[in-house]
Amino acid sequence: MGFEFTLVLDRVPTDDELDALFFEGSQDALFQTVDGESLALFDRSASSLTAAISGAVHSVEGAGFRAMEVRREVLVANPILQADYAREIAAANMMVQTRAFLAKRRVG
Repeated sequence: MGFEFTLVLDRVPTDDELDALFFEGSQDALFQTVDGESLALFDRSASSLTAAISGAVHSVEGAGFRAMEVRREVLVANPILQADYAREIAAANMMVQTRAFLAKRRVG
């Protein structure tokens, strides 16, 4: 199953870093900068939304980036499924924020 979502990255990738992102497993992402934010728009096949997001976060971290936020604008007609996805996005945001916090503490 395919899932569409966006990761907000901690910085805009250079051309060399885009190559690193590709080789770390982000071939299914489109990278762009919108209003000063560096975005990775993923269309990832996985068994669940959580698995798709976790894999994408792992890929961008492997290339030296931090995911700062997870967004998902796709609406689902089924209200129960939409609520499930909203909970998964909230949990994913807690994960990326915790990882970013811990990374800053290790550096600082």
